[in-house]
Amino acid sequence: MSRLIPLALATLMFVPAMASASGRTLDGVNFTGPLITPNPAGMPKGNAYVEPYLIRTDSDRYYDGEGRRHDSPDSSAWLMVLPIAYGLGERVTAQVNLSAARVEAAGERSRGFRAGDTTAMVQYALQKSNEDGTRPAISLSVTQRYATGSYDRIGGNPLNAQGDGVQRTSFGLGMQQVVWMPNDRPLRWRAQLTASPAPARVALNDNSVYGTPDGFRGNYAPGSLLGVSAAAEYSFSSRWVGVFEVAASRQSDRRLSGYAPGADGNAQRVELRLPATRVVSLAPAVEYHFSPNVGLIAGVEFSVAGRNTGSYISPQIALGMFF
Repeated sequence: MSRLIPLALATLMFVPAMASASGRTLDGVNFTGPLITPNPAGMPKGNAYVEPYLIRTDSDRYYDGEGRRHDSPDSSAWLMVLPIAYGLGERVTAQVNLSAARVEAAGERSRGFRAGDTTAMVQYALQKSNEDGTRPAISLSVTQRYATGSYDRIGGNPLNAQGDGVQRTSFGLGMQQVVWMPNDRPLRWRAQLTASPAPARVALNDNSVYGTPDGFRGNYAPGSLLGVSAAAEYSFSSRWVGVFEVAASRQSDRRLSGYAPGADGNAQRVELRLPATRVVSLAPAVEYHFSPNVGLIAGVEFSVAGRNTGSYISPQIALGMFF
């Protein structure tokens, strides 16, 4: 579930539009932002943006180490995510993401919606866009993930684990620009590169999200992460926008080590190496804008390639509100 955590915010939808030197204007142009790629332009000082998401994820196949897909037991989840962004200054935006999930697999389910991990981000704008959006907005960001979701000591139901215990710091470089098409309608593209060094080991006790048994004592060593995503939004009218997005990520090798009770009751050494994972996904979507301050986006993200990870399809819908 952790991969779902990277989510979109709105930008030019809420920036007061003015006529540019070219005569073009963003007046009457609304964007909510795509589903995956974050907003590199930030929020205006003193303004806030809230965008609650409802996401459904289904998986019945997985990718092996060669990238071939195989059948696997069905699993599904409902995920609610609440990104909240606030403009602290002309160039500084702060954001927090809250989440909760309900998971089903093999006829079992978690005990209702349970809190997941939380992320907090600070973003600094290196370059602001101009009035018609043709000058790229460029930003740097630092994101800290906090292990607020349960991940060990979860009893006999592993689906009650909605976090992974990893306290991860990520660094991002984002860019966004408006390109005016020959019909004088704008296409806005954005891209984000994210890197995260391997964080500290996670201490594990008893049953955990990593499949450890009752009585286990040990730790999990997460790998480093590298991710990239790109998106394009084409404004058909003041209300309707078409979206297409592509994302890819890679996590390096991970290790699980410790001791677990054996059949004879004595502690036995556990030492597992988990191979690197990769996944590539696409996410088409459509936006509808009720007003310049309220917009709805609905789409579906689905994996198209991967290594040592699950194959999935993830319909989702979000309502963006600017204050």
